Amino acid sequence: MQARKLSLLTGLLALMLLLGGCTLSSATPSATTQGGSPPAASPGGPQTVTASPSPSGPLTPAPAPSAPAPGLFGFGTAATDASIAKENIDVAPDGAGLPAGKGMPADGANVYIAKCASCHGATGREGGIGPALVSEPGPYKPGTPRTIGSYWPHATTLYDYIYRAMPFDRPGSLQPDDLYAVIAYLLNQNQIIGDTEEMNATTLPKVKMPSQDQFKPCWPVECRPDVP
Repeated sequence: MQARKLSLLTGLLALMLLLGGCTLSSATPSATTQGGSPPAASPGGPQTVTASPSPSGPLTPAPAPSAPAPGLFGFGTAATDASIAKENIDVAPDGAGLPAGKGMPADGANVYIAKCASCHGATGREGGIGPALVSEPGPYKPGTPRTIGSYWPHATTLYDYIYRAMPFDRPGSLQPDDLYAVIAYLLNQNQIIGDTEEMNATTLPKVKMPSQDQFKPCWPVECRPDVP
């Protein structure tokens, strides 16, 4: 019985050695094939992984270009008087900034139909995509629509806003005569000016808006918050 156990242990040990040899052999390929010739190289060549060397010193930026672009950031162009004037389109309550030109209410009706009615309604009272622009004459009353006639304190704001923002799809496209004409039409529709009154750089700042006295004046002096 003891001899049989010894024989089994011996066989087991031999099997373990055999398995261990196979694992070692498969993990470490031989330098030659069974025929004695060296193994064929892989198509991509030997795969060697090499660690990137650490920088030996501090990194330095690349040299500046020999002809750097002008300006602090190296792009853009210098502002000229003409380019500044193109952007400086604000109009003050006293009329500063208004260009030469003129327009009558009758001429403005045609401009309004072509450029404004699709959003603000056929006469300006209806509204639509845009707000109503015309209302009953008189200063603003809470709960009523805030229109040009009832709420805006300065007539010159019409030129400033319409030129920079309207028509919605082509702001800045209206010429001064068309702008003065459509402004005259809107003021006339709100019963602020008469049918024969011409709007231009001189007459527009003189128009007294119905709600002007409801706003705290702060022009031309600096406007400051109402704080103690």
